[in-house]
Amino acid sequence: MRSLLCATLFVFAGCQQLNPNVGRFSCQTGADCGAGFECRPQFAGGGRCFKLGDCVEAELCDGADQNCDGRIDETFPEQGQACVTGLQGVCGAGTQICVVGTLACMQTVMASAESCNGRDDDCDGAADETFDFTSDEDNCGACAQRCDAGTSCLSASCQEIICDDGADNDLDGVTDCLDTSCLGQACSTPMPPPWRCGARDFDAGPIDAGDDAGVDDAGTLDAGTSDGGLVLGCYPPEQDCANGADDDGDGEADCLDIDCAGLTCASGTTCTNRSCPGPG
Repeated sequence: MRSLLCATLFVFAGCQQLNPNVGRFSCQTGADCGAGFECRPQFAGGGRCFKLGDCVEAELCDGADQNCDGRIDETFPEQGQACVTGLQGVCGAGTQICVVGTLACMQTVMASAESCNGRDDDCDGAADETFDFTSDEDNCGACAQRCDAGTSCLSASCQEIICDDGADNDLDGVTDCLDTSCLGQACSTPMPPPWRCGARDFDAGPIDAGDDAGVDDAGTLDAGTSDGGLVLGCYPPEQDCANGADDDGDGEADCLDIDCAGLTCASGTTCTNRSCPGPG
């Protein structure tokens, strides 16, 4: 029976099996063995006599002691070569070892907690699955894409969220309220109550009569960012809650706009819960 110096597969690559078919006689030199025999040094010490031609220097992974040193499969041509374990992710990497005379692939990378690196670290068949690229501030849209100050990860891209500092925080070529990412965000306010970024239509509806000749319509906002009459800018909160218009350009008109809560609406009642209750 073979004697194993190590018991587990994980350290088997460093294990050495003792050869049960050792030479019959111990020796110190070839003269101790007689004609037709040679004295082969043993790994455990001393020497043994073997018939000339029975021993070779190159070992194979086959359960035999080719070099007659008392060990089996301690070296073999495939030793240390890369192989595939059949496991998923990084756990698929392995190296060739010899187990009881048979080549085997030993796993060299163990499963670990998932990191955002494009690899399947936890070996479950999916890479980076624990990261939400649509909202992760450090991995926005992809690993290692960190959102800078003044931006936030929205829909997998870093978008402007500080809209009153005069800076192009998300580096898209436009600043503050000229950036559509800022719609509805607080902006530079000349007086209370707080103003917000919006997109107003100065070319249609009741707003046109009061504002078409104003600075907003004739200035750089209208010329540079208008789209079908919409002008991006920093506008005061909705105050006329009975004209059917989106006065502050936030996409919500009259009582639908939270700014109108508690103000008079078209029915002559007060805006409540984003609606205009009927009279009486």
